[in-house]
Amino acid sequence: MFLLRDLPKYDTLMSCSARYPSVEPAACEAYLVLLRVASDVLGAVEAYLASHGLSQGRFTVMMILNRHPDRGTTPSDLAARCGVTRATMTGLLDGLEREGLVTRSQHHEDRRMVTVRLTEAGSARLEAMLPDYFSRVASLMSGLGHEERRGLVELLRQVRPENFMVEVPAGAAATDQKEVACAQDQ
Repeated sequence: MFLLRDLPKYDTLMSCSARYPSVEPAACEAYLVLLRVASDVLGAVEAYLASHGLSQGRFTVMMILNRHPDRGTTPSDLAARCGVTRATMTGLLDGLEREGLVTRSQHHEDRRMVTVRLTEAGSARLEAMLPDYFSRVASLMSGLGHEERRGLVELLRQVRPENFMVEVPAGAAATDQKEVACAQDQ
């Protein structure tokens, strides 16, 4: 979560560039606004999902399973698609299974593998909430026209988060915020 509410003005960022030559005021401004908007949207989505008894992690798993409900998928595939470890996925699936929203069964060809599918209750939970969810998504983006939305998508695809990544030395314990958040979802 991004805590800063009082974003600095462009003039303030310009004055910072005198102290820190690597400061690009326009880049900093865009970065701070991106973080603020993303944090606000994620907070609103988390509150919305909580009102439906779901966490972001559980909702993500259910939405991936809902893409092809007749096929199902493996826990390791779900973990890769969600960007979490297999251990985190196991915890998410344990909770979803306890609530009767997913089922795990032996794979039809390889009994060492497990296939995860939405249950009827899981599908019903999504069907009950998705019309309102997608209406809220449309409302969220309603200030932008169609071409502006397409332009926003193209611009955001050019943002390079990998340039901000820090390499963690081998053997050092790294805390991945996504893992922490998903672990809390369990």
